[in-house]
Amino acid sequence: MQHTAAVALVLAAAAFVPACSQARVRPEGEPRLELSVMPSGQRTVDVAGLPAEDLAYLEEVTLTRDEWTAILRVEVEGTEPASSGLPPVVGVTAVSNGVLRFTPRFPLDPGQRYDVVFDPSSLPSTRSGSAKSPARLSATLEVPDPARTAPASIVEVYPTAPEVPENHLRLYIVFSAPMSYSGSSPHIYLIDNEGRTVPDPFLPLELDLWNEDRTRFTVLYDPGRVKRGIRPNEEMGRALVAGQTYTLVVDGDWRDAAGQSLASVYRREFRVGPPQERAIDPDDWRLALPGAGTQDPLTVSFPIPLDYGLLQRALGVVTETGQRLDGEIRVEQAETRWLFTPRTPWQPGEYRLVASSTLEDVAGNRIGRPFEVSSAGGSASQTAKGAALPFLIRPETASR
Repeated sequence: MQHTAAVALVLAAAAFVPACSQARVRPEGEPRLELSVMPSGQRTVDVAGLPAEDLAYLEEVTLTRDEWTAILRVEVEGTEPASSGLPPVVGVTAVSNGVLRFTPRFPLDPGQRYDVVFDPSSLPSTRSGSAKSPARLSATLEVPDPARTAPASIVEVYPTAPEVPENHLRLYIVFSAPMSYSGSSPHIYLIDNEGRTVPDPFLPLELDLWNEDRTRFTVLYDPGRVKRGIRPNEEMGRALVAGQTYTLVVDGDWRDAAGQSLASVYRREFRVGPPQERAIDPDDWRLALPGAGTQDPLTVSFPIPLDYGLLQRALGVVTETGQRLDGEIRVEQAETRWLFTPRTPWQPGEYRLVASSTLEDVAGNRIGRPFEVSSAGGSASQTAKGAALPFLIRPETASR
C-alpha cells in the first residue's frame, strides 16, 4: 500500500475498552481501528481512515477468505494478543461506506474480549509502484456489556442414564441462559477413573453446534474413534471403555452471552457398559393410548435410550390423511419414554406414530441400520429407514 508513514491504530474509547489504558489516540484523519454498530444493532470491526486509492483497490481485488483473514483478523482473546491458537471469528471482510469492514457471521458477544490484527503488509502488491507496509498492528477490544444478570448454569446433560454404551456418540449440554459463541474445546473434558484426562475424546469442529437460542450445545465423540476398522480407532481405541467409570467436566470459564463465566464447574460421573450395536426396531416399542376427547399424552416406551435431541424432531404423530399434529413433546425416564400432548383434544380415528430415518439411539444406530456396518457381515446393503406405527383412538374411550 502507498503510505508515507506506517499505518497507525486508533483505539476508540467510546466504542471499546482497550487492552492498554495508556494507548495514544491518533488524529481522526489517520487509519484507525474501530468497533462500529450498524442500524440493525450488529457490531462490526472497521478499519477507517484508509486512503481512497487503497479502498478502491480493495473494492476491486478478488481475495480468498484466508487472504482477507491475513489482512484483518478477529479472534476470541487469548493469553497474548492474536496468539490464542483459536480459529478466527468467521465473517466477511469488504469495503463498505468508506471503511474496510469485518462483519461477523454471528454477533460479537457482549462482555467478550477480542484480539484484532490489521496487517497491511499482507495486501498483495500488484499495482505499479505499490509497496507493502511492514507494520503489523494489534489490539484487544471488549464489546460493551449490557446490564448483567445471574450467570448461566448447566441445567442438564443428556443422556441422563447413569450408564452409556462404550460406543456412545453424542452429548447434549443444556444451559439456563443463552451462551456465547466462544469455542467450547477448552472447557469440556473427560476424566477416567484413575484421574487422568482422556486424550482427544471429542470431534473438533470449526463451528460449534448450538440450537437457535444458544441454550443447548451438542458434543460429538470422535466417530473415527468410535467406529471400528478405521485408523483413529485402530491407533487410539475408543474414548470410552466398557467397565470403566468417567467424569464429564465442564469448567466454569465458559462464558455466557453476557460475557460472564458459568455459575460453577459442572461434574457428572457415569459408567460405561458394553457397546450397543443393534439397529433400532420399532416393533419393540410400546404405545399407551390416550382417550378420545382428552388432551392426555400419547406415551411411547423404548427398550433402550434414544437420542434426546433427535427425539424432539424425528418422531411425530399424523392423522390418517397424513396431516401432522401440533403438540408438546416431553422426553422422560432416561430417554426411554416419549410423550406427545396435542394442542387440541384427541378425536376418534386412526393415527400413525411416524419416525424419521434420522432417528438414532445414543450409539448412532438407526431404524434398519446399525452404526457399525460391515460388508463381511452382510449388512452393507442395509439402509436407514423411517417407520409408521398405526394406532386407533376409539370413541368409547371419550369418557376417560
